Amino acid sequence: MRARYRVVPVLALLALGFASEIDAQTARSSSEVPEVRDDRYKWFFGAQAGALLFQTQSQTRSGVPAFGAHLSVVAQRAGVMLGVDEAFGSDEPSRFIDPTSGNQIRSVTFDRIRRYAFNLTGYPVRGPMEPYLGVGFGLLQVQNAQLDGEVFNSPEQAALSAAEANDRSATGFMSVLAGVQFRVGRMAAFGQYQLTSAAAAGHLLRGEGHSLMGGLRFSLGSAKEGIRGGGY
Repeated sequence: MRARYRVVPVLALLALGFASEIDAQTARSSSEVPEVRDDRYKWFFGAQAGALLFQTQSQTRSGVPAFGAHLSVVAQRAGVMLGVDEAFGSDEPSRFIDPTSGNQIRSVTFDRIRRYAFNLTGYPVRGPMEPYLGVGFGLLQVQNAQLDGEVFNSPEQAALSAAEANDRSATGFMSVLAGVQFRVGRMAAFGQYQLTSAAAAGHLLRGEGHSLMGGLRFSLGSAKEGIRGGGY
């Protein structure tokens, strides 16, 4: 009888040890789940800076500093990115053929270029270092275009030529991009290159465009509502 009574405490200690080990494994598993899901279905806000390379009807390749911001949502291996960039130049020259004044060549200068972009992105590898690729489209727009040193016969003619210059300031584009980001917690540092298709014929910009940008992205939280039980 005494041997039986001695076995009971031993079995109880073994059961407690086994239960503790199960609890520890469960805790480790539950702590790993958020880490795996940390970069899934998330909103991100990013800010970037770099250089925009372009051509005009009066000059070959030129580069100016650019700054911008974007908003993206990332699922498991794909995402969507919406962004805007502003490039700052100084008296950048261009020209166009003005049909409102007998096809005269008008000279134009501008100081800024604005780019709106929409891209679908893919992330083939997920982890602390994540390369990504993207394809998309957008709008490239010359800002503050001014007729440079032109002489007009009347204010009406000047207004028509200015309107013609404004119509040739914006052009649509298709684009591809490639980049890599390095994630640390809720923040990621990134660098990316983007190639845009050539501007439409007769516009102030011409040829394909290039940009090199780098910056930071910050997580804004989950983009997918979890399933919760029990009440509202």
